[in-house]
Amino acid sequence: MRHLHGHPARTAGPPEAARAFGRVAADLRSSGREPAARVDDALIAASAIAEGVPLYTYNPADFAGISGLDLRKVPHPDATGDTSGT
Repeated sequence: MRHLHGHPARTAGPPEAARAFGRVAADLRSSGREPAARVDDALIAASAIAEGVPLYTYNPADFAGISGLDLRKVPHPDATGDTSGT
């Protein structure tokens, strides 16, 4: 996991996260997406998988095709209709 298409690996987490990152990168490649372009999302997904926690996002398309990820969609803050600013 030293490099992902020329990008230095940016994880210093536990071995479980490193293994999950490899699986996430493989899933992204299999779905036709370039892992190097999605490295930040891949690290987030790998961390959630390794820790066994859901990933909450308002843009689930960023994580589509990643197996083993418990993805939870939340409404975008701009779409709530709340104009109070709080």
